[in-house]
Amino acid sequence: MLIYVIKIAAVALGAYLIGNFNSAITISKLKGRDIRKFGSGNPGTMNMFRAFGKLIGVLTLVLDALKGALPCVIGWIICGDKIGFGADKIGLYVGALCVIIGHIFPVFYKFHGGKGIASSVGVCLVLNWWATLISFTIGALFLIFTHIGSITSFIIISFPIALNAFSLSNQGGNLACLILLFSLFMLTLFAHIKNVIKLYSGSERKVILFKRKKVKTAEVK
Repeated sequence: MLIYVIKIAAVALGAYLIGNFNSAITISKLKGRDIRKFGSGNPGTMNMFRAFGKLIGVLTLVLDALKGALPCVIGWIICGDKIGFGADKIGLYVGALCVIIGHIFPVFYKFHGGKGIASSVGVCLVLNWWATLISFTIGALFLIFTHIGSITSFIIISFPIALNAFSLSNQGGNLACLILLFSLFMLTLFAHIKNVIKLYSGSERKVILFKRKKVKTAEVK
C-alpha cells in the first residue's frame, strides 16, 4: 500500500512539473517576443494563432497536447498492473489532472500559465482517441466559421470527457477516477471565466484562421 501511495505521489509531482513547461512562452521567446505581452496575454494556443499565425499555432497545439498525454501514459504504466497499461487507470487520471494544474498554475511562472485546453486535448487522446478526433474536427469547423475560440475549446474536450465519464459511472470502483476527471473539466472551465464574461458582453477577441484576400479593383478613368 505504501509503495502504491509513493507511486501516486511521484506521478502527481512529475505531472505537475511537466505541466510547468509552457511551449507558447518558449516558442515566442525564441522568436524574440513574449506572447504574454500580445493579444489577450494568455500563453496558449489561441493567442499564438492570433500573434504568430497558423504554423506556430499548430506547433504550440501539438507540443501542449504531447505534454498533456505524456504524464497520462507514464501514470498509467507506473500505477497499473505488472504488465503495464493495466485495468487500474488511477495513475492516468492523477497524471491528467496534475499536468493541467501545472499548466494553469506553474510555479516557474509565478502561478500564471495558460488555460489548459491544448494539454487537455492530449489527455483526451489518451482517454479516447477516436472521440477526441471527432470532436476536434467538429471544433475546428466551428472555429473556422464562427471564430469563437472559447466555445471551440470546450467543443473539443467535452465529448471525450463526457463519454469517458459515462463509461466510468457504469463501472464499479472508479469513483476516484470520475472525481479526478470532473475536477479536470471544472478546472479548465474556471480558467475560462474571463472568456465567458467577454463572450457574453460581445468583447471576446476573434480567432481568424483563414483571412480573405482583398480583391483590388482597377480604377476607372
